[in-house]
Amino acid sequence: MDGNLGMTQDRAVANRRAMDRLGLDRDSAKEVEGGSVGEALTGAAALVLGILGVIGISPPVLASIGAMCAGVALLLGGGSIAAEAREAFRSRGQSPMRNSVLAGVGLESMAGIAGATLGLLALLGVSRITLLAVAVLVFGTALLMASGATAGLEQFVGPAPDTGRRAYRYASYGASGADVVVGAGAVVLGILALTGTSSLTLVLVALIAVGAATLTTGSTLATRMFTLFK
Repeated sequence: MDGNLGMTQDRAVANRRAMDRLGLDRDSAKEVEGGSVGEALTGAAALVLGILGVIGISPPVLASIGAMCAGVALLLGGGSIAAEAREAFRSRGQSPMRNSVLAGVGLESMAGIAGATLGLLALLGVSRITLLAVAVLVFGTALLMASGATAGLEQFVGPAPDTGRRAYRYASYGASGADVVVGAGAVVLGILALTGTSSLTLVLVALIAVGAATLTTGSTLATRMFTLFK
């Protein structure tokens, strides 16, 4: 009995130290956890819908719903990074890095709202292909901004003091690097779709890539948050 109590107390202390290293209190860690799980799930939904559309199952409808899912994923992802950033910058005052990171995540969230709105309008049949192509452009731009914000936040937090934190940082950098590649690709695909070259197929391919990127980013951060509450 005493042994179990001691193990529970040791785990609580370890979790507290881990949150301190991340610059988070418990409420903020829960907020980040919830947002990152939502980002991963909606990203996975966009990925699956894109694949189903590519193989020929109601491509216009699934592309529209996939765009809505991708938009929600980016909105939730921006909220997760913003929650972590607020805590990291709380005791450090104003700085160019702070303003850059918060601006980046704010624009990511707004891009997510815009993309989801465009997907909804496309689902209703309003200039479907054009709006979906524009949504893909918006998603690509948002991923580029998100990658910069994530990398900037990791640099601001400072040196990684332990193996777990270093592993999380490497995973974060890997996810942000993937966001750059996917974001640039989505922008190119969106531009090509606007020219009328296999527009719907290009939109679906872009949604698959964006869904995979948000799934990866969300699951990376969610995994880290889950370890704090084992």
